[in-house]
Amino acid sequence: MSRGITVLRLGYIAPVPPPFRTATSALIALAIAASSFLFRFNTLGGPLGGFDNDHFAQLVRSIAMLDGQRPLRDFTDAELRALWPAPTYSTSALAQRIFGRSLRSEALLTTGMLSIGAAALFLVSARFAAAIVAPLMATILAVAMRPALYNYPKVILYVLAIAAMLGYARRPTNLRLVMLGLVVGIAALFRHDHGVYLGVASAVLLVLMHARDVLQPMAVLAATCALILLPGVVLAQIDGGVLKYLRESLELSRQEAARTTNVGVRFIVDPSRPLLEHLAASGPPAPRIAVRWAPSLTPELRRRAEVELGLLDPVRRTDASNWSYALDDTSRTHLGIIVGDSRVLDTDGIDRGQFVLTSPAPPAPGWTAQLLRWRIAPGIFRSENALPWLYVVAWGVVLSAAFYALRPLKYDAMAAPEVSLAAFRAVCVLGALMLIALLRNPNPSRLADVSVPVTILGSWLVAGIARATRWRPVPVRLLVISALTLLLITCASAIVVMGDAVHQIEIANLTDAGGARRQWTDVSAMLGGLPSSLRGIDENMRRASAYLRRCTRPTDRIFLADDLPELFYFADRPFAAGQVGYFSNFYSSPEQQRVAISRWRTQAVPIALTQPAARFSDEFAADYPLLTDYLRGRYHHVGQLAVEQGAVVDVWVEGTQSRTVDRETGLPCFAND
Repeated sequence: MSRGITVLRLGYIAPVPPPFRTATSALIALAIAASSFLFRFNTLGGPLGGFDNDHFAQLVRSIAMLDGQRPLRDFTDAELRALWPAPTYSTSALAQRIFGRSLRSEALLTTGMLSIGAAALFLVSARFAAAIVAPLMATILAVAMRPALYNYPKVILYVLAIAAMLGYARRPTNLRLVMLGLVVGIAALFRHDHGVYLGVASAVLLVLMHARDVLQPMAVLAATCALILLPGVVLAQIDGGVLKYLRESLELSRQEAARTTNVGVRFIVDPSRPLLEHLAASGPPAPRIAVRWAPSLTPELRRRAEVELGLLDPVRRTDASNWSYALDDTSRTHLGIIVGDSRVLDTDGIDRGQFVLTSPAPPAPGWTAQLLRWRIAPGIFRSENALPWLYVVAWGVVLSAAFYALRPLKYDAMAAPEVSLAAFRAVCVLGALMLIALLRNPNPSRLADVSVPVTILGSWLVAGIARATRWRPVPVRLLVISALTLLLITCASAIVVMGDAVHQIEIANLTDAGGARRQWTDVSAMLGGLPSSLRGIDENMRRASAYLRRCTRPTDRIFLADDLPELFYFADRPFAAGQVGYFSNFYSSPEQQRVAISRWRTQAVPIALTQPAARFSDEFAADYPLLTDYLRGRYHHVGQLAVEQGAVVDVWVEGTQSRTVDRETGLPCFAND
């Protein structure tokens, strides 16, 4: 009787009967897909339409492929994804062809893929855990972390690969092995390192399952992957050489790793704060806005700016420069001061033209809000510690799972019979590889990148630990369940803070069906008009893009010596010299510069945009001397152009073409024949 009640009340303690679990899991997966899609799509909008700067580097190459160009042959790409058909770009190009050339098409593709990946993640996690509750909670938290839209392959492809590994472990047939090889090969085409991680994990699975007889299944797996990659390898050899491509890709990867590696994580503890603290409230809660600070601002300078600008109750959002604040002064004068401050790159929640709040005032607090005003251990539980905590949890989950994987008796006490030890060990290997390679720089985006193995293994641990104690005395079971619940609540709190979940849900209007529909309509209309209308994006980006459209022909190209690929997209002009941007010493070898110049010579490039003078001399000119000489030999500097969020570029024009003066900017304008 006691065990039956336990199963009903705590679905993750004992395995749920398969028929019930299958039907329930399918319904839950559909709900996860729908809610995740609505959540991610409805939160789009803002200075760049809701997309990251890095996303446009991929998107403009997708547009180039849509126009008949090909990586390596027509533009430089040593970023581990240039082998034909280059699905990182071709999938976006296909979406543009099907749904029309707009940012909405990219939004439908990426949010749709992430939503399907979230549903699949729940199903695979439920299969591993032989439970529903723990995988459901873990999947919701993975969605709340908001993986970058362009990183959807790190969700859906990894889930599919793990599902294929699990299927092969249950019934090792050649057909299932070929399916696993197809997923690994396609993942390698999206990004070659995906193929490495998944290929190593798959090889480990085969070794564990077949031991001395591993050569034949390993050959089937390798042959399948090779067939998927072969057309791309052949074209790469034709377009410049496979070895050259691999050499440049490895060099670029080394540079990127050196640029983004972090020394580690650090918890911030203030022993002067009390263990229990109540935040006094007087009247309804203050309205909130979001502020993106200049990257050069140190934490001390940021705190000083917060005091000077009257920004209260800081909560970090997606990164160290993006914060949410409460306001007690919402006058136009005060909002204008915030918007105009040189330390503020951008704001969300303020009409930057009228200096009024764009969001309605929050409702008066109920009893739940009053309860949340109590802070437990505020010196430890603070927003700055959310990221380090989740970093430690990610490693803790993988290492704990690996401990059980190495102890078969303990594994058998926790595992469901459907998941073999070999498959579990392979997922542990995959998780460790991803954490080592992708979590070298612990930030919110990278934590979301490793969410698939962490969610699956975490679900298994929570359900398995609870299941292993089901025959223990009631006090022991209650103690274990209480500890697991506290751990989940702490992780959920950290993710809510790190992912700015409450604010994002408010933006998406998920609590109001009518509001959610209106938000969907507004976002869809806004994204559907981009880049044609330029409505809703950053004001400076709109002006700069409009200038480039007015003053260049549609067939003209723009040279850009900076990291602003979004400018090509919104200006609706292709990139020159075969590269979307030059920065951080990437693509700087003499051979790569000569290739860029040879492409540049054959293209119509009336305007070149570079970093401002000081940065141009210290960075671009120092890293790209051949390109600098070519630029200075054919172009001359004519002024500056504000681009976005405080960024400014110098404008250079070619001296051989006739031009007029643009009335709005005073910059040279080339006739549209």
